[in-house]
Amino acid sequence: MKWLILMLLLVILVLVFQTSATSFGPENVGSRYGQRPKDLILSAFYLPYESTTILADRFDIILPPLVEDSETGILTTEIYYELKMKLVRTLAIPQDIPYFAFKSEHALAVKELSNVFLEARDIRELFSIAILIRDHVNRPIYLAALYHTFFERKDLSPGDLPPLETLLPDRFVPAVVINRAKQLAKLAIHHKEKKEVTVYWHVNETGIGPRSPEHRVAYWREDMHLNNFHWHWHLSNPYSVRPGARDRRGELFYYMHHNLVARYNMERLSVNLEPVVPYDTWHLPIDDGYFPHITTDRQDKTFFRDVREIPLNQSSYVSQLEMWRTHLYHSIDVGFMVKENGSHVRLTDNPRIGEDFGINLLGESVEAGASVNPALYGNLHNLGHDLISQSHDPAKRHNTQIGVMGAVETAVRDPAFFRWHKFIDNLFLRYKMTQPPYTARQLAGDLEVVDVRVMEEKVLDNYAPTPDHLVTFFAPSAFDSSRGIDFNRKPEDDVTVLIVTDVLDHLEFSYKIRIHNPTSEFKRSKIRIFLAPKFDEDGERLDFAALTHYWTEMDVFETQEIMPGTDYIYRRSNESSILSTYHGDNNITKFAFSGCSWPRNLQLPRGTPDGMIFHLFVMASNIDDPSEIPDPQPNGTSGSFCGRPDEKYPDKWPMGYPLDRRSSHQTIESFVAEHPNMMLKDIVIKHVRDRDSIGRQPQKESSDCLLFTC
Repeated sequence: MKWLILMLLLVILVLVFQTSATSFGPENVGSRYGQRPKDLILSAFYLPYESTTILADRFDIILPPLVEDSETGILTTEIYYELKMKLVRTLAIPQDIPYFAFKSEHALAVKELSNVFLEARDIRELFSIAILIRDHVNRPIYLAALYHTFFERKDLSPGDLPPLETLLPDRFVPAVVINRAKQLAKLAIHHKEKKEVTVYWHVNETGIGPRSPEHRVAYWREDMHLNNFHWHWHLSNPYSVRPGARDRRGELFYYMHHNLVARYNMERLSVNLEPVVPYDTWHLPIDDGYFPHITTDRQDKTFFRDVREIPLNQSSYVSQLEMWRTHLYHSIDVGFMVKENGSHVRLTDNPRIGEDFGINLLGESVEAGASVNPALYGNLHNLGHDLISQSHDPAKRHNTQIGVMGAVETAVRDPAFFRWHKFIDNLFLRYKMTQPPYTARQLAGDLEVVDVRVMEEKVLDNYAPTPDHLVTFFAPSAFDSSRGIDFNRKPEDDVTVLIVTDVLDHLEFSYKIRIHNPTSEFKRSKIRIFLAPKFDEDGERLDFAALTHYWTEMDVFETQEIMPGTDYIYRRSNESSILSTYHGDNNITKFAFSGCSWPRNLQLPRGTPDGMIFHLFVMASNIDDPSEIPDPQPNGTSGSFCGRPDEKYPDKWPMGYPLDRRSSHQTIESFVAEHPNMMLKDIVIKHVRDRDSIGRQPQKESSDCLLFTC
């Protein structure tokens, strides 16, 4: 009888505790000024390195009753029991480490936390839950989950997301620049002279010194908008997403990274460097180290070594990587993959109804997404990132953090990223070369491309644009770091800190396509525009096979109805399918964007001071099925590189069509000559130092010039 009474008392106590905890739940969080929900939720992103009490003080957020943390003595929010039970994985991640998206524990923690955010009934409840959780979880994982939530919820838009560099400036900018910003902000507050401070991040403050040839392309790898894009892509298309939730996600993984590597190689040619060498011989070292000055360094002469974790069942072994590569190569060569039940699924990019694209199956398996057989094909891509990022301390003797290759927002900075991804791209190209060439019927189109002209917009009084000649230059790009780092000493202090650096940029340009409709009907068409260099690093003309490594998408779009006879199609560069259509309205930080978008400033390769010749390929393909034409979207992410959540990919053909397969033709010229619906045009891209240099004579590069702005 006594035990029964004790049990009843225990149940009552638990219910009272849970009721008490719940009473300080989401409904007690809000804003003193009744902000709109969409404005309110943005403040949940701000000041990620500060406590929630500091955040509330700076942005007038009403918090529930706080409790004192027993370890730190800091006042924090208190999360209720049911919420803790939903966040077991997330709460297990240490709070003082970066977010490593390629580690399954971190990816699953982001997924778990995102699910909690997605369960919120409305934006106000989402904000309240986010504020309650904030003090108790790893902050970069918290940000990643919030970012992912914006891609998933119908009541939120990715275009409203704050650019990542404004929240985590220390993941993009060297520590010396951050320290300089703090000093200037303190001086401004002390003297009360100005409300805005500008800090210049000089182009030579990079992770590779000018004595290394890799320094010449540091401007591109370390472009914060490019790294921002890579972060957004992996959050909008995570490999841990529910299978089928992203149409052709595995193929998107291949296609985005193929374009990334191809464009990087064009930059290398522009500064007289050879294309990147794939890292596929894993017992040989990677010669050049990388010292980013933002996180752990990667020394010279590092190579793949087993990573000994504690517990040992979390260790990673190079032999695993070699085994998975062998299995993938075998499946590519025999034309099928083996499912977990032992049945075969064929690899083809000419699928029957109900079949998947072979490149999609392969992409899912390479990145360990919705793999047909995870045990057999493993985790090749992610483990490669992990091994490189831990190559400086594989035995865990020095308790160091993982290097930049372990985090999606910093991985592109490291030259090793492109060596690793060139290996991954070659694996996909090995598959592509097993596919039969496109037939004449698959390549045919009703419309004929008669002429193509590319023209820059006239924005300078003393500059007359030349047809088919484009110019690149370096221009300042600024972002506000004040919502990522708290520079203010007191709530009434109000100093904005802008960090400014130079990025590669270009003038806006447009395509004018003269097209002929020989039929008696109005026709719609899909225009496909691709770019590739005409010559290799030795000045030799690239043949059809070599160009498959370089073609990069510039734009793919549907036309309006074209009447019989000759007509013109006009398309502006800022309408490109690789760009987000979200636009910011702050002129100072005009380069900032959000959503998943290729950087607008990197649409064009750099080119050379004397002018570098590129192939511009234009094709008018048929639209036979009205359902192939997507509904117009005034705002959206880059459909070509990022896909669209909960929607079909906006093209029925394999990504990269018609230049993604082998051909019986030796040259691209002979390939295009057979098809009236295609045209090949030479364009010249010239690089000048800055915008004011446009139209002047090219400046000769000095022999001792090593900085990439020369």
